[in-house]
Amino acid sequence: MNILDHLKEMFRHMYWADAQVWNAVLSTPDAEKNNRLRTQLFQIHTAQYAFGQVWLKKPLEIPEIDKFRSLEEMARWACKSQDLLEKFVKNVEGEDLDQPVELPWAHRLEEVFGKKPAASTLAETMIQVASHSSHHRGQVCTSIRKSGGEPPLIDFIAWVWFDKPKAQWPAIDSE
Repeated sequence: MNILDHLKEMFRHMYWADAQVWNAVLSTPDAEKNNRLRTQLFQIHTAQYAFGQVWLKKPLEIPEIDKFRSLEEMARWACKSQDLLEKFVKNVEGEDLDQPVELPWAHRLEEVFGKKPAASTLAETMIQVASHSSHHRGQVCTSIRKSGGEPPLIDFIAWVWFDKPKAQWPAIDSE
């Protein structure tokens, strides 16, 4: 398996794991009351959305967290954003992976660390999205438990053992 195939596998797992998490969140009794959970979910999907917009060369118009009146509303946005990501990733080809990706927020790192960030490639930014999402999903699972819910088993190897199922998002009304 080549790097492109591995990256696409990571993203298929990410789509599935995100959907599993949202199913757990929306069935957790006190999830709406947990602002930390809300912020963590927003962090996952804002990052996915932002990188997707950069890859697609679209305007970076990130909604404010307060735009979402409920977690279900945020889940709808996350699902739609992920659909766009999925279409992009399906069309990535091997020669695309080494293309440089300029991130409009990279200058913030220079302000903090006093050093201009090195150039990053499409492959590196794809790895960032998958690993960043995984990190925050772990935090979300802790918040699910604290809100009285049961976090799902979302490990990559579990996804493999389950025969790599597709994402099954919760039944959420569309707007």
